[in-house]
Amino acid sequence: MIEILALFSFVLMLGLVLLAKDWAAAYRTRRRRRYLDALMGRLEGRPLGEANAALGEPTELAAGSEGRLLSVWKDPAAGGIPEAAELVIVTIVSDAEGRITKAAWESR
Repeated sequence: MIEILALFSFVLMLGLVLLAKDWAAAYRTRRRRRYLDALMGRLEGRPLGEANAALGEPTELAAGSEGRLLSVWKDPAAGGIPEAAELVIVTIVSDAEGRITKAAWESR
């Protein structure tokens, strides 16, 4: 009888640990989404230097027409992006004056 009770307790504890682990991962994902959504909204119309200050140096830079610049940050290379289980990519387009015209992020 004691063996059955011990086995049941072990299975119950294992289930609770797995549920807590999933809950913590979901919480981190929601927190990261809120942070990046707020950051992208705050950066539009601001100087590109503010994005560099918040996210670190971009992973990739590409010059476009009319002086536009595409900056790409990829996690984990970028220190300002919260840690994630999946790849997080932040893309920012700035105009010739260095103002951010479009800021977006995605996860893969």
